[in-house]
Amino acid sequence: MGGRGFLVLLAAGRGERLRPLTETRPKSLLPILGEPLICRHLRLSLSRGSYDGVIVVASYMLDSIREALLECGFGDVKVLDQGGEFGTGHAILKAMDHGGPGDYTIIYSDIYMAPEGYDILASLEPPGVIAARVDRPWEYGVLEVRDGKVVRVVEKPQPGEAAGGALVFAGALKLTWDSLGDFKGLKPSPRGELEATDALNSLSSRVDVNVVEVPGGLWLDVGRPWELLLANRMAFERELEGSVRGVVSESSTLEGRVYVGEGAVVKAYTVIEGPAYIGPGVSVGPHAHIRPYTVLLEKSHVGAFTQVKASILMEDSKAPHLNYVGDSIVGEHVNLGAGTITANYRFDEATVKVTVKGARVDSGLRKLGAVIGGYVKTGINVSIMPGVKIGSRAWIWPGCVVYRDVEPGEKFNCWRGLWA
Repeated sequence: MGGRGFLVLLAAGRGERLRPLTETRPKSLLPILGEPLICRHLRLSLSRGSYDGVIVVASYMLDSIREALLECGFGDVKVLDQGGEFGTGHAILKAMDHGGPGDYTIIYSDIYMAPEGYDILASLEPPGVIAARVDRPWEYGVLEVRDGKVVRVVEKPQPGEAAGGALVFAGALKLTWDSLGDFKGLKPSPRGELEATDALNSLSSRVDVNVVEVPGGLWLDVGRPWELLLANRMAFERELEGSVRGVVSESSTLEGRVYVGEGAVVKAYTVIEGPAYIGPGVSVGPHAHIRPYTVLLEKSHVGAFTQVKASILMEDSKAPHLNYVGDSIVGEHVNLGAGTITANYRFDEATVKVTVKGARVDSGLRKLGAVIGGYVKTGINVSIMPGVKIGSRAWIWPGCVVYRDVEPGEKFNCWRGLWA
């Protein structure tokens, strides 16, 4: 990279489609194998090149982002307050105004890239964008490409205007200082925001904008809750190395690649099937069963006769007695009462649908359980149906079958006043 160079992370969005997970944390702090997305982007990018400055542009839960960066060892990163959700183009312009002349490597903080993706980004000649092929391109900025250069970007076209497998802008790009005018000339989009894709159209009309495709399996947009599960599964396949740094009972069994963090305890007669990530300070067992693709974050607890399969339990959450957690995400500081189970398979064997921003969306997954926000409490013998979302700080009364989404802070009482 010639001259001055800057690394920029865009982390301002609220992540409405990721609710309830983003009710208590910004989407840039969602974890991949225990590491917040934004810290992962910084670690892998900085391992592939040096920069004169590193800038994070954020607005939602700024203090949480600063605290996470400090804990990850990036406390010297400059965090700019965007002042609101004014769009990706506005965020990039703010970063360039702050950094001054130089080249800019920009990453949207809500994407997952395998380590090879950062190699591809590092080798990209500016100006240029990273592209990926997706099944639902109408949800993204679709790229029209000729001879490896951007012709134009069509932001969220109608489904009939873009076929599955089309190339889309993948949320990572490089710009030169000469691009500043394209961002300064932006006008608000129909959403009322300044869009980076509009600036790319302006830029590509006057200079060549390079396009490099990230191969399938190396990239994923983490825009909806189940995509956090999928991103972690992708990371398991390519990145997890088995290691035991905690204490494992002699009567327990670890099969395959299992990471057990410092201070973690695996108690008697527990079976852990890898790949699995057991974070620092986690307690598992006795007589627990951890099945593949499970992530247990710091100080969470899986207790006696509980089974967890292909799920994420976030910090300080507890599934302490006779629970089943399957293909689910459990937010931080959640307590599941004895006998609480998540159903992860529809009775009619159809793929699981989830309500996202008021619309029913087919996840495409036959196995998908619940998405439980932070600080939720469930009573004993609660059953949660596939694809149900439970808002943060909600309570679920004992014995209830949760067949619909639960609002944040709601007291879900299926007894209809018969029991208080």
